[in-house]
Amino acid sequence: MAVDRLKYKDWIVATDGGRALILRNDGTTLQPRLTVLRKHDQNVPPTRDLGTDKPGRTHSGIGPGRSSIEPTDLHQQAEDRLMKEVADGLAEDLREGKFSTLIVAAAPTSLGTLRKAMSDELRKVVAAEVAKNFTGMEVGKLGDALSQALEAA
Repeated sequence: MAVDRLKYKDWIVATDGGRALILRNDGTTLQPRLTVLRKHDQNVPPTRDLGTDKPGRTHSGIGPGRSSIEPTDLHQQAEDRLMKEVADGLAEDLREGKFSTLIVAAAPTSLGTLRKAMSDELRKVVAAEVAKNFTGMEVGKLGDALSQALEAA
């Protein structure tokens, strides 16, 4: 994964776990112009708003002790589902021959989740990964910021 420039027709996925943008560079290497192909957006409230139950308790098999059970992180599960949806959509686009190079720009935790959700074929076309969140940027500025991040890597 040694790409230092954003090239013509490269596809980019920019995600932070709660939303994702699938983009294509329709500009040049020196002047990228990103086009939004797809948006994945989900409103994932904090875990405290998703689950209201107290953590479960279990009795020890020996003695009078009790232990709490780790609660399920519902927020993380929602983010995992979104990353799976994004990866599946990209894999389908790859099978249809819509792109041959993918650049992944994601918040660090989302990057790991997206990697796990990717198929082997999709992983092979990933030319670069940038562990940074670009989803809050305007699309016009995102191309330049991503190019700078790729050059710095």
